[in-house]
Amino acid sequence: MADICERTSAQICERKELELTSKQAAEILYVILKEIIIVLIMSQKKIILVPVDLSGNSESAIRYAAELSNAPDTKIYLFHSAVLPEFYVAELSDYNLYHKELKSAVKKICDASLSFLNAMKESYFAETSKVICRVIIAKNIYNGILDFAEELMPDLIIMGDGEKSDKIKIGANTERVLRLTDLPLLIVKKSANASKIKKVIFASDFSEDSVKVFSQVNSFLKEKNASIRLLYINTKSKFEEYETVKSRIEKFKKNFSADFSIVIRAGKNTEESIVRYANSINADLISIGIKKKKGLSLFFTDRVSESVISLSDIPVLAVKNPG
Repeated sequence: MADICERTSAQICERKELELTSKQAAEILYVILKEIIIVLIMSQKKIILVPVDLSGNSESAIRYAAELSNAPDTKIYLFHSAVLPEFYVAELSDYNLYHKELKSAVKKICDASLSFLNAMKESYFAETSKVICRVIIAKNIYNGILDFAEELMPDLIIMGDGEKSDKIKIGANTERVLRLTDLPLLIVKKSANASKIKKVIFASDFSEDSVKVFSQVNSFLKEKNASIRLLYINTKSKFEEYETVKSRIEKFKKNFSADFSIVIRAGKNTEESIVRYANSINADLISIGIKKKKGLSLFFTDRVSESVISLSDIPVLAVKNPG
């Protein structure tokens, strides 16, 4: 591409008599072509990955994905990461039997898992939906999900809350994927209407990083005609004057064209205040940024994001800062 840009820019300089060197024009043209390529990529099929827990904890995520699959050019991957069964070999002479039994066990697991995914596909998705079922064997479930997501590079991952207890409100695999993936992750705990997303909350501190985060949220909301509440929680420990916060949010708004309203609320606890407000307006979606472990400067830490997901029965879209 660089060579093409160099030749084309030279022609531009000659024909337009611009006061630019060929190298400068090439750099400008390279940026333009790169933006065109990005637009072309974004206009291609939207890919959604749905990791499926065979115990039934993924049903809400599957239902949500089924509604999103009705959108044009959307492809859904129903995916199961199965754990390799453990076999023990006591004698050297047993190795041939070990390999035979292991191969047989892996085939049975894959066949049963694929049969389950296909049953989900037939139960929840329209015949016109583009749904692909995939099963892999991995050393553990969340690594299998992360590895496949890295290979597939979907636009969105949708997960249920996974296996949990009275004290743990989000499953271990969901939590690990949340912390380790760089892809947008939507957590759907209970049955929700994906086709009628009208009230959306974007909770943030509205710093410069929040623009990058909301760009991905905005991509998910494309053509949904949703009203978006820009929510800031003013706590005692991080108190700011109302006009200071409002000015920052107004500056943030200038980066996008959407149906925004500003909401600034006081609260003792950030995550509880977010969920309380979301419930009070019957929000359809909560969207938040999530801070990576290696020091990116988003307002919401992993703890806050995970707490919002744990406390909320409303779907939560968590987006990592790409910067």
